[in-house]
Amino acid sequence: MQGFLFDAAFQRAVLRLCMQDEAFCSRVMQYVLPEYFSSAPLGWIFRAFKAYWDAYQQRCTDMPLRQALYQVEGEKRELYALEVEHVIARVVVEDAYIKEQLKDFIARSLFAVAHEESAKLFNASRNDEAYDVMAKAQEKIQQVSFERIERQWFFEELQERQHLRLRAQLDISHAPFHTGIHGLDQITEGGIQKGELWSVFAYAKRCKTTWLINQGFRATRVNRRPTLHFLLEGTGEQTAARYDAAYSHELYTRVKRGDMDPALYRYYAQEAQYLKGLLVIRTCNDWDVNILRVKAELLELRAHGFIPDMLILDYVDLMRSRERVDSETQHQVASSRDLKRLIINENLAGWTAWQAVRPKPDAHTTEHILTASHVADAYAKVRIVDCWGSLNATEDEMTRGEMRVFIEGHRDHAVGKTWKIQNDLSRMIMAQSSYEYTPPASKDADS
Repeated sequence: MQGFLFDAAFQRAVLRLCMQDEAFCSRVMQYVLPEYFSSAPLGWIFRAFKAYWDAYQQRCTDMPLRQALYQVEGEKRELYALEVEHVIARVVVEDAYIKEQLKDFIARSLFAVAHEESAKLFNASRNDEAYDVMAKAQEKIQQVSFERIERQWFFEELQERQHLRLRAQLDISHAPFHTGIHGLDQITEGGIQKGELWSVFAYAKRCKTTWLINQGFRATRVNRRPTLHFLLEGTGEQTAARYDAAYSHELYTRVKRGDMDPALYRYYAQEAQYLKGLLVIRTCNDWDVNILRVKAELLELRAHGFIPDMLILDYVDLMRSRERVDSETQHQVASSRDLKRLIINENLAGWTAWQAVRPKPDAHTTEHILTASHVADAYAKVRIVDCWGSLNATEDEMTRGEMRVFIEGHRDHAVGKTWKIQNDLSRMIMAQSSYEYTPPASKDADS
């Protein structure tokens, strides 16, 4: 029997993915044998998983899969303790790569076994049986898949659904992220939830990046939750300086010069001790970045013990799709779908931004509101995200440090409201004003 052709790091990643993905685990248990693993500890871990899985299938246990490793008594648990920690603590291979390579290995194994059996039948002049063996093998090979299947046994799973909902209320890691606009948080039951992707759009140089930085600021300072800010345009130094200004309330120009007020710096440095481990800024200015680069960063950060609850992608229009497409519109739609899948699969809250259409000559002098019809290149992006809206400001409003935030829609709630906020670019702070904004009636409406 041929064992895995993969190295130990890959085999550990397979075992870890079993702990993370129930659908993947169920398929692995069908196709993989303990003898495939290249070392005794890895084979022992798989046997522990298999014993747990068999019990789980009969509803004899509801413990998390990783606890199966600590439920096994005997000397081997102590002997293989180091390997167990390697499996639990380290992620070194991208999930999609694991599934692809494992699928290929299983398909080759099924083919090899069937080919050997078919050859024996053929040599014995049992031709029809030989053909039938290969046909059945081909059918099995076509059914090999490690992708998650979204299927619910609705009434049977009622108690489990309710249990998960109640548990989520007690788990701060599932709490929503505040947006900084109280009225919007009320409408959306607290703000952005895990598994949701929200987006704002605006004309060029109308504070999309500043808005995203403020969402990262709130996620870390207010919610105290780990956040990854993935940057596809600009420099990490500039983004870090903007965050420094927001956290310290120092002027952005002084932050860039390293000329921060000593008292502000001391206060900020003291607070930073409590915020350590909550924010990572990753800059990637390559022209061909796709979602796999973002996923690889998540995996690398997990290897360092950093597991974000929020992902800020600045911004998705600059990301390329994994598919071969023919137009910029198709790129943006496909990459938005990729990002949404990642947000769901990794259980993250996600913020990104879009570009608005090219402004008309009077767009920066006449007050108006950008709606979804003003999204550049690909309107279909609106149907992918969970909440969308626009940042609006005339030149006079920018000078006065004001902005109108229009939230047009949310997947679960009707919104269609505008809030006026303070937009202090000197310190990179966007803060809510005291009232919901009602735009003036147009002449057309009066008539």
